[in-house]
Amino acid sequence: MTDKIEDQDEVMFRQVHPDFIQQGEPSSCRFRPQSNDEGKLSVDRGSLTTAVQSHALYTSTGKRSAAVFGVSVAEFGSQEVAVHTDTTEATETHPANEAHALADFSAHTASKQKTIGKRLKRDAVARGRLHP
Repeated sequence: MTDKIEDQDEVMFRQVHPDFIQQGEPSSCRFRPQSNDEGKLSVDRGSLTTAVQSHALYTSTGKRSAAVFGVSVAEFGSQEVAVHTDTTEATETHPANEAHALADFSAHTASKQKTIGKRLKRDAVARGRLHP
């Protein structure tokens, strides 16, 4: 991770796989890292891309996303989760992503991460689906 993102109003885009949407709402587990994520949640910066572009880049490698939801830097911060830039370079299998960032949950226990995920989901659902 590199620089901490300071703009509290910036919205981070989160892709949600179709299996994790029920009755139009994403599962709260999509708003916290999974066991293989090393305590960091992958997001895209709203100041550098749009929800449409973020979705297109994500799905261009064969990954599935039924929806893009957003959480602001302030909303992450209210849960003591900092967001850092994490630009990715192109590889043979993935395109570069200058908008990539990581929300760092590593200071929290797995149980606390679940609680935070539920709160962030509430924020994201209140903002509404950003794409499609």
